[in-house]
Amino acid sequence: MTLVRSILTVAFFVIVQQGPTQPASAQTAPAPDLETILADPKIVKTLDDIKADDARAFAEQKHITEIPAPPFKEKIRAEYYRKRMQELGFKEASIDAEGNVIALRKGSGGGRPRLVVSAHLDTVFPEGTDVTLKEKDGAIIASGIGDDSRGLATMLSLIKAMNENQVATVGDIMFVGTVGEEELGNLRGVKALFRDHADIDGFISIDGLGITRVVNQATGSHRYEFTFKGPGGHSFAEFGLPSAIHAMGRAIAKVSELQPPADPKTTFTVGTVSGGTSVNAIAAEAKMAVDMRSNSEDELLKLEARLLELVKEAVADETRAGNPTR
Repeated sequence: MTLVRSILTVAFFVIVQQGPTQPASAQTAPAPDLETILADPKIVKTLDDIKADDARAFAEQKHITEIPAPPFKEKIRAEYYRKRMQELGFKEASIDAEGNVIALRKGSGGGRPRLVVSAHLDTVFPEGTDVTLKEKDGAIIASGIGDDSRGLATMLSLIKAMNENQVATVGDIMFVGTVGEEELGNLRGVKALFRDHADIDGFISIDGLGITRVVNQATGSHRYEFTFKGPGGHSFAEFGLPSAIHAMGRAIAKVSELQPPADPKTTFTVGTVSGGTSVNAIAAEAKMAVDMRSNSEDELLKLEARLLELVKEAVADETRAGNPTR
């Protein structure tokens, strides 16, 4: 399960101590390998406790799910999450200026190394989405119950097990509930975290529905919202004037023909569109949101540059085509 994998990575990274009376010289000794760590009785017990905590963690997951957290409006869920952090012993858990919930578990190494373990607070679903739990064919269904309510519940369970088993670490661990992972949030919470904490040495994100693998590479993403504007007008009386929707349509058609490389994997999509005021009006405004991703920074920048060129070309094409004699 995701939670078990997380603690394995945490234990390996920050180097589990044998107890509070460990000699200072041992802190500078070579780090034990993963097999040695996993054989430690305290870690074995901690992992067993995590498995035994699954039912309680699922109850937590369901509760979190029913606290709405649409993009840019994560405050209520953040306040609940800070409260849960405080209940787990982090009395100084706080919400930073960006909205991230941060709790610091100090190690014996004077702050280094410093590892972030995170899960995101926001959901992909917009404000007003029904987040009430429903049961269907024995399954619990709700918007956002997996992404990332499970990650948030997992992190609390991880903290609980480490505390109850007095798992000591050399490095500090920052447990963070981040904002702005979805939609046009564009990872604003994580970006703010790295901006404000230059001493971060490692980062683990508990996210996604897969429970069979650990991803150890980064996929970069760029997101844009394009707004097309025109003069507007009546569809009959002003026929021929440039249309914001037509310009957007031209842009979508051009963008859809892009052929990014399969390796390194590079993707794009026009995710949402909107615009116009009525069926018999030439649209004065239209919007589209675009997501671009790649496992290569170079390929992502190439895709971005080409996409921006195509949008400009589409606008120019519609402007040229728009004339009263058409």
